[in-house]
Amino acid sequence: MSIDDAFRLGRFTAGKKRTILVRLQSCWDRRLVVSGSWRLSSTDGLERVFISPDEPVAARRKRTLDRLVKKANNDGKHVAVDNGVVTIDNVMVFSLENGFVQKNDG
Repeated sequence: MSIDDAFRLGRFTAGKKRTILVRLQSCWDRRLVVSGSWRLSSTDGLERVFISPDEPVAARRKRTLDRLVKKANNDGKHVAVDNGVVTIDNVMVFSLENGFVQKNDG
């Protein structure tokens, strides 16, 4: 299996571990790694290590939208979803097209 590139994500914070993004050279290598990742949970020292495949931006944003809606509903807030735009308590928070809405506190 050949690794094309690998690097850590996020900023360094003492005492915390960072995610490592690994780019493999072929989709077959990716399939092998992901399909065998269940074995990590039964290996000493690697119980808290997990592997997940990268998703397209649209799929990640849809999952984020669903999570935001569920959390806001559980918190008893007024939630509206219209054409992929999430509004919580009459404030636009997230859209499938652009992601999180930036606050402008001028």
